[in-house]
Formats: sequence, C-alpha cells, structure tokens
Amino acid sequence: LVDLPKDEPYFFSIRNPIARFKSGFYSRKRMGRPRLNNPWSIHEERLFEEFEHANDLAEALFDEGQRGQRALAGMLSVGHMGNGQIDWFKKAGDLFEIRPPIWIIRQERLAADLETLLQRLGIGHPATLTSDPVKAHANDYSEVPDLSEKAIAALQRWHAQDFAFYRHCDLWLAERSAAPSPLRLAVGA
Repeated sequence: LVDLPKDEPYFFSIRNPIARFKSGFYSRKRMGRPRLNNPWSIHEERLFEEFEHANDLAEALFDEGQRGQRALAGMLSVGHMGNGQIDWFKKAGDLFEIRPPIWIIRQERLAADLETLLQRLGIGHPATLTSDPVKAHANDYSEVPDLSEKAIAALQRWHAQDFAFYRHCDLWLAERSAAPSPLRLAVGA
C-alpha cells in the first residue's frame, strides 16, 4: 500500500490464513505446476525432504529441538506460507479509517466480492471467472491429510495478526455491504 500514490483508489484480496498456508505449501511442493514451473530454492528442497505434508510442517512449527527449528526455517523460506497478508499494510495505521479501499475480495467469496467490486466501480457487465483449474491455479486437496487440531493451533498462533486482520476486513465489508459506492471510475479511462 505504501507504494501506491496516497489518493489512488485501490482494492485488495485476502484469504483465510489456514487455507492460504495449505495452498501455498502444496503449490510450492509442486513447484507451481501445472500452471507455473518455479524450481525450489535450496531451502525449499530441505523443507520438502523433511515435511511431506502441510500438516507435518504446521504441527512441528513450535516444537522444541531441531525439528521445530527446521519447521521455523521452512516457514520462513516460503513467502506465501510464512509472510502475513497484513504485511502489505505496514505503516498504514487504520487503513479503513484513513485510507479505505474501494472493496476487498475474499478468496472464499471470490465471485460475489468481485461482482460487488465491479458494481462499486460502475462496471455494469459481470465478471467471467475461469473454470479451468490450471488457469485458476486451483488444486484438489482430497488426497492430502486434513490439518490436525495441533496444526491449526500452531497456524493460528503463527498468523495471529492475519486472523485479526481477516476478521477486521469481514466486519468492514459487512458494514458496507448495502452501502452505495463512493466511487465511479470511467471504463476505458
């Protein structure tokens, strides 16, 4: 946000931190395939040698000893897993009061939130989202273990700021869901 001009309208997207972690883990484990092909760093290679599943990494995250240290190093080696979504808003203060976005798109409500954004921008035609899983970078996780209670508790601890930010975003959206748009952008401008 600090890189945008101060009066520039903006929107952003967020995702439930646990879903983001799981998706990030398996995306990097696949090296982004099939849509992308980003080879592992040496740190990621070590991570996936040690931790076969997202649950294994999350469970070990706050463990004492070398396995816990390797889990910590693993989390820090993959930005999408270790970095918080709130990191994009450092030094923004209360952005909802000082510099509110046009809208926020939640991954879990992508189609509905995108439609609302388009309405708030004055764009009358609906968005068309792809159903192609490769183009959408969507993956099937039915063959991987669910996250255990220990793993979820560790991720809630690791991403505590993101969980608070996500709740804050949800509340902000709920308060404005029926409010008229304060902004109209010229299409094609």
